[in-house]
Amino acid sequence: MQATLNELNTRWDATFNKQQADALAAMYDETATLLPPGSAPQTGSKAIREFWSNLFAQGVVDHKIAIVETGGDDNFAFQRGFWSAAAVDAQGQRQEFRGNLHLLFRKQADGSWKTHTHIWN
Repeated sequence: MQATLNELNTRWDATFNKQQADALAAMYDETATLLPPGSAPQTGSKAIREFWSNLFAQGVVDHKIAIVETGGDDNFAFQRGFWSAAAVDAQGQRQEFRGNLHLLFRKQADGSWKTHTHIWN
């Protein structure tokens, strides 16, 4: 399971770092929910795409996920870990951020895995 989640994280980070909100939203299942700290839950493809688009507009770059623990069964998988990123303002000033991460993945009908719940602090 960890190899599969490592591959998903690598693709997710690469998509995020290319600032491709549409492709990023496609990595979540149809009923997925983002639970961002201090903000309302964002459920469904349109809300998730808009959330990431807005974040990119704020200059967030260089996202990286590091796994601490994984588990799951034939239908669901989870990972706990850490995330890091940076924000670059209009003057080019860079500020680093990091926190905890929990992801729940659901196996899709075609056998692929997509994020079902994404929470971080």
